Amino acid sequence: MFFLIDCNNFYASCERAFNPSLNGKPVVVLSNNDGCVVARSAEARQVGIGMGVPYWEVRDLIARHGVQVFSSNYQLYGDLSARIMNIYQQFCTDVEVYSIDEAFLKFETAASMLPRLPGLAAEIRSVVLQQTGIPVSVGIAPTKTLAKLANHLAKRQNADGVFCLTAIENNIEILSKTDISALWGVGKNLERSLKSAGIESVWDLKNADQRMILGRYGVVLLRLVKELNGLSCYGLEAAVEKRQNMVVSRSFRRDVYEKSELREALSVYCTRLGEKLRQYGQTAGHLTVFLIANPFNNMRSDRKRYFSREMSLSIPTASTNDLIGKSLFLLDQLYEPGTNYKKAGVLVQDLCDAQRVQGNLFESLYRHEQSAELNKVMDNINRRYGKNTLYFSTCGSVHGWARQEQFRSPRYTTCWDELPVVS
Repeated sequence: MFFLIDCNNFYASCERAFNPSLNGKPVVVLSNNDGCVVARSAEARQVGIGMGVPYWEVRDLIARHGVQVFSSNYQLYGDLSARIMNIYQQFCTDVEVYSIDEAFLKFETAASMLPRLPGLAAEIRSVVLQQTGIPVSVGIAPTKTLAKLANHLAKRQNADGVFCLTAIENNIEILSKTDISALWGVGKNLERSLKSAGIESVWDLKNADQRMILGRYGVVLLRLVKELNGLSCYGLEAAVEKRQNMVVSRSFRRDVYEKSELREALSVYCTRLGEKLRQYGQTAGHLTVFLIANPFNNMRSDRKRYFSREMSLSIPTASTNDLIGKSLFLLDQLYEPGTNYKKAGVLVQDLCDAQRVQGNLFESLYRHEQSAELNKVMDNINRRYGKNTLYFSTCGSVHGWARQEQFRSPRYTTCWDELPVVS
């Protein structure tokens, strides 16, 4: 049996956990640089604020209804997420962290134990709420697809936040009224295609002809149908210990025209990228730099928006100075005067273990070793005396390219200077 446990309105709930005065009030959380709405409380949805809408579009609506606005506080959200996942592991050893606010738990249990599962789910909900202040919903089912659907129903059907689909035949009425768009993996195009074939509800898809599904839609949808019928096709996935790629990108607060400003921005992004690579003990063998023109007010006559250049690195590196040098070389090839750039980013791929770097006959490893030592010293100083105590001069005013966070709440659990004070 699988539990799919999902934190309710996670970002908004994190803000409420340390500020109870927000309970019952509409709350929204904004994306990087306070651009778009990426999380909403139930009250914010009720006043008509949509997901993903630009902040400036709903400013009047926010003011009219007294909506509380917050910038993304990733340090807080990440720390609370880690605490919640640790709680799950107290109840179950088989846990798959699916996203920052979702996890699958797998229980090997006898049929006689099934009636006890809702009680176990309620206990997990209670412990998470008590220890973190975050409300969660739990879906219980014999497959991951059904567990995901059960979680969807738990938020809409049960006030106690738990829904069990162990006996599917007992839920014909509910599944017949549940649109296929509620299913995990059914996007807009697939939804339209299925509905054109007369498959509109979850119950319709569960009972669809499997040979027709395989012939028309392929094996992926066939597996989904089998999962709806209680045959588990997907087990828990092991956590990825090493990343396959990394990217740092930001939208600018204003349009950028000058190459000098782009040089500073890319240098700051490479600094962050180098820190992340060293944190995970990896090096990068391939580098891509990309620029994006303002899509809403493009000043180019050809209306071109996306620009990128890439290169393979002769020796994989995690050194900030190497990443900056290569990125600025690519920028020289990319930059076009007169273009109003709105976003820039750096992507690294072909990541490998920093302890297993392959040398090159035509390039000495000595310089790379020196560079690695330099970055190690800088990392130690920045950890001890504060972020950006030391940085490369090409970053210019490094704080000028930091993420805009005009509504950020305190980092209650990860910063000594911002710990909550109880009087």
